[in-house]
Amino acid sequence: MIRLVRRTARALRPANALLAISVSPAAAQTPDSYPARELHVICAFPPGSGADVWVRFFAQQVGERAGQPVLVENRPGANGNIATEYLARARPDGYTILIHSPTSIAANKFMLKNTPADLDKSIVTVATLFKFAPYLTVGATRRWRNVQEMVAYLRQRADRASFSASSPTGRLTGNLFKEALQLNAVEILNRTSADVLYDLQIGRLDFAFTDSVFARAQASEQNLKILAVAAHERMKSDSTIPTLEEQGVPGLDVQGFFGVMAPAGTPRPVASKINGWIVDVVAQRLTQEFISNFGADPLIATPDQAERMFLDSFREWGRLVKLARIKPEH
Repeated sequence: MIRLVRRTARALRPANALLAISVSPAAAQTPDSYPARELHVICAFPPGSGADVWVRFFAQQVGERAGQPVLVENRPGANGNIATEYLARARPDGYTILIHSPTSIAANKFMLKNTPADLDKSIVTVATLFKFAPYLTVGATRRWRNVQEMVAYLRQRADRASFSASSPTGRLTGNLFKEALQLNAVEILNRTSADVLYDLQIGRLDFAFTDSVFARAQASEQNLKILAVAAHERMKSDSTIPTLEEQGVPGLDVQGFFGVMAPAGTPRPVASKINGWIVDVVAQRLTQEFISNFGADPLIATPDQAERMFLDSFREWGRLVKLARIKPEH
């Protein structure tokens, strides 16, 4: 049995070294004086995109708790690298934070060339928002009722079978799926979500691992079908969707998470205050319904646990990318 991913629960072990926080001029700031002015939330996605909706929802909730205006700055490009590099260069005073997926940052290091090598040291994760997993999707006209039927077809197709993805996590999952089952399916690279959908519909693609927002939206329009989720247990937000393991693909658990990040060196009291806001936000029914509607599950962690999950993501992605035999792209 191939053991592909450590369980998220193990990633939530307390860390001894919290945030690599050093003494800086910002350290003179106390929890009582922070925040004294507006906060800037960096978004790695274009305005109006699905992820931009997520970021603006949480930014609004943070502003209500901080008692200060919150300005969202969209800095899309380079698969999130532009936003993360901007954060890394910001002052570590808590006034510039990034709402993004730490898992995607780890993915970039091993799946893209020309990615900054030190993002695991120059930024820190201070809170978590929700966890998610890729969905195995196929065209709506496919007659497969489950993964076993799809795999039987793919074995008949051999190297004429094809797959793609709409995210780094999806791409990793697709290649791990191929390796675990020893399929000869060909990966089609550089696909947008719209391209993936079109090629699934016309039959050019046999399957794709896509994000939950895309999968649920298109399935509701009957443009595609969801066969499984790549998590060790069913998502609470989508409990009718079986896991890959339930359908004969053991151990394929490729969950990611969204969180709040700050520059390394952010004072502990400030990081703890941001974490407190986020914990309160995620605990609210409104937030949990919002998260569930996007096919994700709420995730609460301390600053120690959030940073440990971030660092573990780098170690795990390095191992899994090698296992999936993926070569970095430009």
